Amino acid sequence: MLETISHLAQYPNQHLLVVGVGNPLRGDDAAGLILGEKVATRLGLAYLCCEEVPENYLGEMLDNPADTILVVDAVDMNAEVGEIKLLPLEELAAESISTHNCSVSLLATVLAGVKGKEMLVLGIQPYSLGWGQDLTAAISVAIERFVAGLPEGNSAAPPQ
Repeated sequence: MLETISHLAQYPNQHLLVVGVGNPLRGDDAAGLILGEKVATRLGLAYLCCEEVPENYLGEMLDNPADTILVVDAVDMNAEVGEIKLLPLEELAAESISTHNCSVSLLATVLAGVKGKEMLVLGIQPYSLGWGQDLTAAISVAIERFVAGLPEGNSAAPPQ
């Protein structure tokens, strides 16, 4: 977890756009939205809430001055519930491993091909994705613990 936190804290705020992906009506699938917003707020970064359809926000991602897009999503990583880590794109299958329609790999290809943008994926291992369920306690605790480990503001950001 410390390696992931260190990696995120190195991006100046104008260079990183945080994109939250998830369905707020499907239990832990909302974790990408909640974690994404909290990471962006804590680090002083721009945030884009895409819910289940990040492909609908492709234009905004391309037009944003950030050169790196951090997609935050609940991802089945076969890990311990609540584990949060950066996932290399080459490890993601061409088909989506989240609950969403568009493959993250496909988004990364378009962003890189059109504007030369890099994409990072911050995944959190969900427990339950059932319709009408709330976020599980284990996921809430994992999010709070992770965000508390981030520096406030973005220490790598240039002075304003």
